[in-house]
Amino acid sequence: MRRATTALAVALAAGCAANVPFHRAPVPAGDAADWGPLREAASRRASLYDGFVHRANASATWLSPEVREAGVRRLAEWQAKNQAELEQALADARAEALLGEEFVVALYTVDPRANDLDVPRSVWHLELDDGTTRVPAATITAFYPNATVKQLYPYVGPFDLTYRVRFKWTGAPLQGRPFKLRIASSLGELVLDYAPEGQRAREWQAP
Repeated sequence: MRRATTALAVALAAGCAANVPFHRAPVPAGDAADWGPLREAASRRASLYDGFVHRANASATWLSPEVREAGVRRLAEWQAKNQAELEQALADARAEALLGEEFVVALYTVDPRANDLDVPRSVWHLELDDGTTRVPAATITAFYPNATVKQLYPYVGPFDLTYRVRFKWTGAPLQGRPFKLRIASSLGELVLDYAPEGQRAREWQAP
C-alpha cells in the first residue's frame, strides 16, 4: 500500500508539473528585439598587453539616450512592470541622461589591486576624447554585477568589476561622431574606440 501511495503521489506531481510553465531563460531573451543590437553597437572591448604579458581587459557600453531607453524597456518586460512604472522608469532614465555622458564599464586586471576605478587615488585615469575635446570622468561608481546586469551585459565576466562612469561632456554631441573612451595608467592604456568599423585604432598600447 505504501508503494502504491508513493507511486500515486509521484504521478500526481508529474501531472501537475506538466501544466506549469517552466522557463530556463528570461522572456524575452536578453538579446531579443531592440536591446541586443543597440547594446552591441554601443559597446567596445580592449585588451592591454605589455609585450606578451597580459595586463587587463575592459569592455564598455555607451548609454546614449536610445540605448538607455531600450535597457529600461527590456528590464521592465522582465520584471513585468505596469505602464505607470515603465513611464516613471523612463522619466528617471531621461533625467539621468541630462547629467552627462555615461558608460557601463567592466574591467578585469590580472593584479586585482589595480582594479580600483572608483577609489579617490585610482591608478587609472579615464577620459572621453573626440579629437577636439578631452574631458576627465566626473564620477565613477562601482556596482555589483547581479543576474540582471549579466543578462543586460553578457560580456561581464566572472572576474570583472563593473562601474558606471559619467562625464560632464562639454564638446559637440557624440551621436554619429567618432570618439574614444581612454582608460590609462602606468600599466598602459586601454582605448575603446567608437570610430566606425574599419577606422578604429588598435585595441591596446603598452607603456
